[in-house]
Amino acid sequence: MKTAPPTPAAFRAAAAFTLIELLLALSIMSMILAAMSGVLYLAFHLQSTITNTLEESMPVEQALLGIQRDLSCIVCNNASNNVMLIGSFQSINQTNLLQGQIGPDFYTTGGEPDGMVPWGDIQKVDYLLASSTNRSTQGRDLVRAVTRNLLPINNMPTTPDRKQVILSGVQELKFTYYDGTSWENNWDSTQQTNLPSGIKVTIQMAAQGYGRSAVAARSYELYIPVDVQMSTNITSAMP
Repeated sequence: MKTAPPTPAAFRAAAAFTLIELLLALSIMSMILAAMSGVLYLAFHLQSTITNTLEESMPVEQALLGIQRDLSCIVCNNASNNVMLIGSFQSINQTNLLQGQIGPDFYTTGGEPDGMVPWGDIQKVDYLLASSTNRSTQGRDLVRAVTRNLLPINNMPTTPDRKQVILSGVQELKFTYYDGTSWENNWDSTQQTNLPSGIKVTIQMAAQGYGRSAVAARSYELYIPVDVQMSTNITSAMP
């Protein structure tokens, strides 16, 4: 007995998916898409965190580099090598105490020496902490005050020629000085007859923002060795 060949409708019925198979496939696809979206969210969140961290650290690094350059190029005098236009290194008894001044009075050279003078572009530098000009930023502004006109007029103390904000959101700035055995909070080259062996600068940043966008307070530390030491021996002329 011959059977009738299957009709096209029977072929279509055998090749179709059942409702259960469709629901199972959709469930698997949903789980895969959910996993992929979670991975993408974590990747974007990580990228945003890294970008924000880099953007926050760049101004601090630039400020630390500027402070390092200033302190690495210190020039100083004392009673035995009293040089015109160069003063002492003092964190107390400053010659022109400025409002909000933090750290020492010191003189530094910002230029390259040439064949005419032993130092280049001598200037006096002071660091100040001033009220922030940005109301949305917590903390204070770190200001670098530069005095290039070092000749006093009518015995009046010199005043800065320029003030520049080098970092915002600063909670505290601290200088400490290494005398070879321990760290000191103050230094006066007129009394200690020399420069410290090293200077440590600590910047404490203020916490910023609230909630999920809050940025925790961070602390940065910089150590600068002082290679230039002043001579304390007074030599006499040979007969």
